[in-house]
Amino acid sequence: MKLPIRTSIALNEETLRILEKLKEPNVSQSDLIRRALKFYYTFRGFGEGELERLKIHAEMLTGGEHVIVDLDHLVTMLRIIESTPQKDKFWEEHRRIARSHAEQFRYLDLERILKRLEACNFFRLVKMEDEYILIFGNEEIKKFISVFLQEVFDILTLNAQMKEELTKIRIAVIK
Repeated sequence: MKLPIRTSIALNEETLRILEKLKEPNVSQSDLIRRALKFYYTFRGFGEGELERLKIHAEMLTGGEHVIVDLDHLVTMLRIIESTPQKDKFWEEHRRIARSHAEQFRYLDLERILKRLEACNFFRLVKMEDEYILIFGNEEIKKFISVFLQEVFDILTLNAQMKEELTKIRIAVIK
């Protein structure tokens, strides 16, 4: 076995604090730094926004309450639902589920809620000064999210106003 190459590093107060928090019993500092370098190497191409999205995905999926569904499958299901006599029952259940999510969202601000939903690929989120624009790929998902957000907004009494357009939903922050 080849001997490891020695190097030294200088830590500032912040990185020293991080190193201290990461220490584990029976793990040397060298091993910890080697693992951190491998992790960084794997994810070095990710920007801050992408890492945040990855964290959201991991949180949602590891909790077992969410699944990954191909958008074509989702759109197909929503189209079929619209053609059934029980579509009103579906939308009422969807509203009930949205109200339940609103309870879970009560500690999140509007932007965090929207970023969480954007991470599910329902829409692309654009943030303007006092407005969020949700851009959709199709009408079915826009309706699905519109109904969802209306319930969430009603429960959380967010200072925001929704306006639907052809392919977008604009959410103005009311100050």
